[in-house]
Amino acid sequence: MTPLTADSVTESQKLPRYYQVYLTLRDWIHNGNYRSGTQLPTESELCETFGVSRITIRKAVDLLAIDKLARREQGRGTFVTGNDATPPLTGDMGQVLKRIDSLAQRSEARNVSITQQAADAETQLDLRLDEGAEVTCVSLVRVLQGKIIGRSKTYFPSELGVDVAAEEVNALSLISILEQKGIDILSADQLIGATLADMQDASVLGCTVGTPLVRIRLIVFDTNYAPVERHDAVYLADFYQHRIHLVREPRELGGFKWSHSD
Repeated sequence: MTPLTADSVTESQKLPRYYQVYLTLRDWIHNGNYRSGTQLPTESELCETFGVSRITIRKAVDLLAIDKLARREQGRGTFVTGNDATPPLTGDMGQVLKRIDSLAQRSEARNVSITQQAADAETQLDLRLDEGAEVTCVSLVRVLQGKIIGRSKTYFPSELGVDVAAEEVNALSLISILEQKGIDILSADQLIGATLADMQDASVLGCTVGTPLVRIRLIVFDTNYAPVERHDAVYLADFYQHRIHLVREPRELGGFKWSHSD
């Protein structure tokens, strides 16, 4: 395989160097430059490619391993374990935050419950917590123009030492609240899909079983790429729209590729 090249990682970007390397390697895997089962270049080769230290490369590969995109084999090297999934679109975190906060400000939070509890198996997995670890759970319903339009549950590790009051969630998203309380947010994985209301959803949202709903799942990461928040929400499909403005960016060789801007 012909070695890939990369522009030198710079301090001028807001992202840490290791994260810049991780994003580039992740894209190369998703784009098929390194297919499942193939070996990644050695640490020395990656250091030369990116112009960074071995520690930076190791931290970047650690993130690939966490994403189950690569695995280290003692004495052999690092191998790609998967690239069949559709690569995620990358958007502006700031724009996503504005959208989430805008919904919080336009609607009213009701039935707010803030509890401390042991993380269930799914939350343990998403937040990389040990069995029995405690989380703060914030559950609420969103009301717009007098109608309940959605419900959500948000979890974050209690070890963060963040206290949240009910009045705070009425005007801001949990992401913004965590930032205000000293948690540095770097990125988030957002999944938006469709589902049908079950009996619990129907009871909370005042709809019939089988009503179409929009489901939103958000895992938020800090600047150490540690997950600090898990957010699950469902909304009545009539009240939720996700708008993306598509733009074209020139390729180096004169063609175009599709990108998007929130």
